[in-house]
This record gives sequence, structure tokens and C-alpha cells, in this order.
Amino acid sequence: MKGSYTLRNAQRQTQRYKWLRITVTLCGIVLISSFNRAAAEGEPEAVNVEYNPDFIHGSGVDVARFSAGNPVLPGKYDVIVWVNGEKRGKENILFRVPEGQSGAEACLSFEQLTRLGIRLDEKKQDADKSQQCAFMHEWIDQSSSRYNSGDFELNIRVPQLNLVAIPRGYIDPSLWESGETAGFVDYSGNIYSQFQGPRDGAGRANSYNSNLQLAAGFNYGEWRLRKRITTNWASGNSPTTQNLYGYAARDITSLKSELVMGDTNTAGDLFDSFSLRGVMLRSDERMLPDSLRSYTPVLRGIAETNARVTVMQRGLNIYETVVPPGPFELSDIGTMGWGGDLELVVTEADGRQRRQSVPFSAPPMLLHEGVSNFTLLAGELKDQQSSLTPPVAQGTYRYGLSNAWTLYGGAQFGEKYHAFGIGNAFNTPIGGISFDLMHAKSIIRNDEHASGNSYQINYSKYLSDTDTNLTLAAYRYSTRGFYSFREAAAERDARYDLNANRDTRTRHRFTATVSQRVADTMSLWFSGSLYTYWGDRGDSRQYSVTFNHSLNTFSYGLTAMRSRNELGHDENSVLLSVSVPLGSRTAFEKPLFSSVYSSVSKSNTGNTQFQMQANGSQGVQNELTYGVGSSAGNFSQGQRDRAVNGNVNYRAGYGQIGATASANNHNAQQLSLSAAGSVIAHAGGITAGPSIGEQPFAIVSAEGASGARLLNGYGSKIDAFGYAIMPSLTPYRENAVQLDSRGLPETVDVLENERVVVPRQGAAIAVNMKTITGAPMVLTLRNEKGEVLPIGSDIQDEKGASLAVVGQGGQAFVRGLDIARQGLFVNLGDNTLRCTSRGNAAVPEDTKHITQLEVVCLPKSN
Repeated sequence: MKGSYTLRNAQRQTQRYKWLRITVTLCGIVLISSFNRAAAEGEPEAVNVEYNPDFIHGSGVDVARFSAGNPVLPGKYDVIVWVNGEKRGKENILFRVPEGQSGAEACLSFEQLTRLGIRLDEKKQDADKSQQCAFMHEWIDQSSSRYNSGDFELNIRVPQLNLVAIPRGYIDPSLWESGETAGFVDYSGNIYSQFQGPRDGAGRANSYNSNLQLAAGFNYGEWRLRKRITTNWASGNSPTTQNLYGYAARDITSLKSELVMGDTNTAGDLFDSFSLRGVMLRSDERMLPDSLRSYTPVLRGIAETNARVTVMQRGLNIYETVVPPGPFELSDIGTMGWGGDLELVVTEADGRQRRQSVPFSAPPMLLHEGVSNFTLLAGELKDQQSSLTPPVAQGTYRYGLSNAWTLYGGAQFGEKYHAFGIGNAFNTPIGGISFDLMHAKSIIRNDEHASGNSYQINYSKYLSDTDTNLTLAAYRYSTRGFYSFREAAAERDARYDLNANRDTRTRHRFTATVSQRVADTMSLWFSGSLYTYWGDRGDSRQYSVTFNHSLNTFSYGLTAMRSRNELGHDENSVLLSVSVPLGSRTAFEKPLFSSVYSSVSKSNTGNTQFQMQANGSQGVQNELTYGVGSSAGNFSQGQRDRAVNGNVNYRAGYGQIGATASANNHNAQQLSLSAAGSVIAHAGGITAGPSIGEQPFAIVSAEGASGARLLNGYGSKIDAFGYAIMPSLTPYRENAVQLDSRGLPETVDVLENERVVVPRQGAAIAVNMKTITGAPMVLTLRNEKGEVLPIGSDIQDEKGASLAVVGQGGQAFVRGLDIARQGLFVNLGDNTLRCTSRGNAAVPEDTKHITQLEVVCLPKSN
């Protein structure tokens, strides 16, 4: 099975909708229901029951098929497959009726057995594997299958020897979808303005900073093209544009890897990360099962005002946003590989700026037994801070010798540079430990030769007994002569001659992160880092401890921070915050403000800051969020600040917009506007949606369902053209795309509101939700004698597609049918009738109320 596969709703419109309505009318319904429940509970056989057809009014209905329970009709169904009680995925299974039976059974192909992790008996290994399908007992002795039509689940039982062990979270690569041809532009921009001085005064100073990030892409077949740039404007400066990356990429499925050509960034797991222009083939751990994957960073901080938050890596602005007062968390920032520590810059509304270095290095490099990871690349250095572009080639390889031991190594060759690295990673009773050694030789400024070693140790441990997650990492450059490839190129760059005596390379580096759950409602988090440098640059260090406690009526947190910059200046600060929920949140009525947040902070420099913030949200999915607050501060220079602030953010189907504003008692004001979203061109037209980032996304179509929301769709709705964008799908994993049909007009029925897709990285997946639009009608169907048609008769359109089933009193419910222009037929098994409305009356398509209509059905020959 390839591509998307539907879940339950489509099948309810076929088998369940069609035949369960028949059995409801049978006088033996109670017995049938009990037999079906018994079958679902594992009874070996259904009990045979005979029905007297004289109890069923009308003619032409064969009830013998119901004597053995509720039979499965032949055809193809999308079902969830369980093998020996373990869920193995979803398949499109063909059901056929075995000889001598009344109901259909699952007929599986050899490819489906392989995907489900079922191996054949040795004596059947040479069987005809090209046959379309066979029943389970034909493939494997002592095996069986049972279909639960209520939950659309197929339960297969096979001997344990025929079961192939599949890692948790494994999805067969044949299900990975490359998606549709599509082009898109993803944007994120903000304008942050500050005004100082009297409004009508000559000394009023205005300043602004603005940032626009654009990511363009085009998908065609297996290939995806990407380009990302960031542009900054600031008062008194010319605009600056930085190219973050631009490449063409595709998956190499057989190698569980990705081929990238163009401007990209290396991983930095063994050698330091750098920007590359060239070709790279690297393993993609996202293609591995869940149990074999690593993590991505989460950045946390606290804003005192409506603040501008910037994330820097290797001198590049990789992320920028505006946050309201209070704690914030950034989880999807689009880093540029391991080994380049992140710098979090928080610029407050009054111009104060805080910088925080966030360690970002590779975790212990353990792999499971038999799992390998590699990187091969060739190209040239492309660095914003250097004019040199020396050529480089690099290769690294990791292999899990066992679950407790991983070996890795690599080599790097560049112009006037080469380096080698080896390492071991061990899984020990005290945690995961990795140790590696790198040796590098380089020619730097004035053809001076340098040679040195770098030693690196990583440690990680999760203590389940105490619910403690501990990560330690220590790096040491043991000799002055060690240069990374990027550092060696920068050292040779003539632009750095003015800094010849300014050596800023790291000598020692130590980082530690500990998170501890003290109780069910309490947690403790610690982070610290220490850096020493070669040359005359001073040491820098930073420590922070946070304690959080959640109670029934409120929660509070206490944070202590200490930092020292390279000039030797220490800064200590303590912050206490309290959050109190307000009122009760219900789906029908929400309070204007849902919570109040307040905090007080004090530093050793004499600064004291107090703030209070009220926050709220409105909308079914909290589309509108807002907050208002005030703050007061006393600063070391004797200045006293009093300020008010507000923020609002609206998440719509076409994207997200927001604004913040503040003013203080010193004639200083701040205003910011922000917007983020995407515009996607696809086969059905052009659709605006939420920001899609670097993840796969779905292009959802639902004809006539304008206004319907996508569940977990970041505010996305079906637009007037029948399309919506579902962002942030997880690559190589099952993703449920769900449509919330509440609030749709009576003229629209959603036949299926859920689809499951497994996208490749960056794929644009087309997902079609089947709908029926038109006037709802209840037909009363009679024959030429005026008698109602028999229960269970199949109503079809002129193409033979089933529309409904005749129920009690000869009635049936249909939608969007104009009998005056469209053909309507009833299949009685051995006879087909053609139906027309009395007077051949047409029903308006825009009718919102249910229409009653008499229909006369005559033999087609008439």
C-alpha cells in the first residue's frame, strides 16, 4: 500500500452504513448483536440462525447471509492490522469470499505480509509470491484472521516462529510519501519601534529594528529545493541580508540518508559545525524507529517587558520573535547543526539587553547494536565572517558494536588543514559516556604551522528512581596549536589582521544541565557553563537555578541567576513569579482573563523590577490571545520606571498576526507588529496558511466545507476554495489529519474527516476529505403498484455507485440529488428499477431543510 490511507469514516459510508441499517430492521437484531459481540470476544465460530423472510415486508431481500452473524462484504477496506496482539500498522486489504462460506475474509499479498513482519514457513518460501493474494491459512499453517467490522481492525494470529521482531515505532519505507508538486514561501517578520522624549519636543528620538525571514521551496517528485534568507533593517543603518542556506535535497531511502547539494551546514557531531557550499550525504536519524532517535534543543528565558528575542549561532541571526512579559520557551528555532553554541539575546522595551549563552553540543554518541551513522561531504567553506573559501572534504562514521559500545571516527581535509578524530561511547550503569580525541594540523597567518589536540567528554544520565535527567559535557583544548577548520580559515583571513593579538579560541569549556522532579507538583532545573580562552580574553561563566511548584489554585517559580562576563563583572539576580488561574474555562463561555502572572526580581547592581500581567484567550481553539499589564522598577542610577503594556495575537487560517505596545513615565513608548504565515502554490490553486517552517505539511481539500477547522492545525481553516494547510507534520511518522465539521451548513456532509499520512522530510502531502454537498432529502420509494420497496434495496446513481439503502417504510436519505436531471436506480438483486419523482420535480440545491419526496420506481425496460 502506498500513499495516504483513509481511516474509519469512508468505510462507515460503505459496509457499515449499508448493511447494518439492513440488520437493524430484522426481527432477530438482538440475537445478531449478541453473536457479533461474542465473535469480537474471540468465540471460534458464529452461531447459525435461520430467519423467516415472511417477517420482512416487501420482496427481493435475501436474509440467509445473516444466518452466521453480520458477514463482511467482499471488497477493499482500510483497516488497522494487529498481529499476535501487537499493532503493526494500517493496510488496504482485499476481502474475498472463500468457497462454501457466506462472508468475506482477508486476502493478503506477500508484500503485505512482509510489511506486517510475517515470514512464511520454510516449505512455502518457494511458493508463488506473485499471486494477487491468499488467505492466512493458505500462507501459514495454524494461522487465522478475524475482522472486527465495528472498529475496522483485522486481528491476525500466526505461530511465534513466523513473527519478525519489529522495533517500536517502525514504519515501512514503502509508506513514506514524497507528496505533490508544490511551491511555497514561508515568512516571518516583525517591526520593533522605540520612541523616547515628549511627543511635541525637539529632543524626541525614534528608533526601529525590523527583521524579515523568508524561506522559499519547491517540491518536484523526490526532490525538494530550499532557500532561506534573513534581512534586518535598523535606524541609521543600511539593510543587511544574510543567506542562511540554499540547496537541493532528496532522500536516499536504501541508506536511510539524505543527499544535499548547495549551501547547507554540517552536523558538528565530531568535528565543529561550519557552513558548506558543496555536496553532502548524511544519515537521517529521523528515518529510524522512535527508540533510536535523539533530541532537539529547547530555549527558555524570562522577559520583563514586551521584548524582542533573537537567537544567534556562529554570528548569524537564525531566529527572532517578540514575546510578552513573563517566561517564554522556544522549541523550533531551526538550528544550523551541532557544535555552534546558541546566544539568546533579550532586548527589553526600554533598551536594556541581556545575553545568555546556551550550550548546544552533541549528546553522547551511543547507537543501538548494528545501527550505523555516516556523513560524507565535499565542497568549500562558506562563512559570513570570512572572505576565504578554502576547499574541504570530510567523512565520519559511527557504528553500534553492541547496545553498550559505539565506535566512531572521521577525517577532515582542507586547504592548509587536516584533522583526524576517533572516539568511543559507552552505556554504563552510571550513564552514557563518550570520549573522543581530535588531532589537527594547520597553516595559519604568515604561513605559521600549528598543531594541537582537542579532547572531548560527554555524559548523560536519566535516574528513573529519582526522576532526574542529568547531562554534563566538558571540552578542553589542551594545546594552543589546535584550530578547527573554520578557526584556521578565519586566522588566515586578512580581515582579521587588526585582531592579531586577540585570540578568542576556547581553551576549557564545561557545561552542566540537571532537571529534577522533586514531587508530582514540584520540579528543579539547573544549568551552568564555564568558558576559558586562549589569549587575553577573560573567563565567562553563567549559572541559573529554577524551582517550580504547582498547587491547586496557583503556581509559583523561583529563579536565581549568576553570570560573569569577559571583563570580570559579576551580576546576580533573583526572580519570584506567581501565576493564578481566573474563573472556569468552558467550551461555551470563557472569562475575559484566564490567568494573572506577577513577578518581582532583584539584582546585586541595585535593580528591582516588579510586574503584573493578566492574560486571556478566546475562540474554540484559542485563536485570539491577549494580555495587559503594568510594571515598576527602581534602578541603580536612582531612576524609577512605571510602565503599562499590552499584547494581542490572532491565529487565523491564513497565518498569524500580533502586536505589542508599552509606555512608561519617562515619555518612552514601544510598539511592535509581527506576522507569520505561508503562501503555497499547488495543483488546486494558491492557498495561504500558517507558517510551515522546515517540516512537512498537508494540503487539505474538502469541497464545500468552507470554514471547517483542522484539529491541531494552528488555526487553519478550509478557505472559500475548499483548501487548508496543515503545518508541522512529523516526517517518517504517522500523522493524523483531522477535520472538525462542526458548524458546517446543512447542505454539506463530510464523509471522511480523518486521514493518516506518513510524509518524507519537507513533503507537501495532498489530502482529500470526501464531502457531499447539496440539499438533504428523504425519499419514499414505491413500485408501480404503489407498494414501498423492500428494506435493504441498494439505491445507486447512473454510474452504479451506491447512494443509500432503503429503510423502513421504503424511505431513504440522500443529499445533493436532482432526480429531474440525474438518474436514480434501485438494485433488487435480480432486477433493477429506474426511479423518477412524481411530477419530475427538481429540488433546489441551496435548500437547507430536509425535503420529503415521493419517488416511483419502474423496471428499466419500461
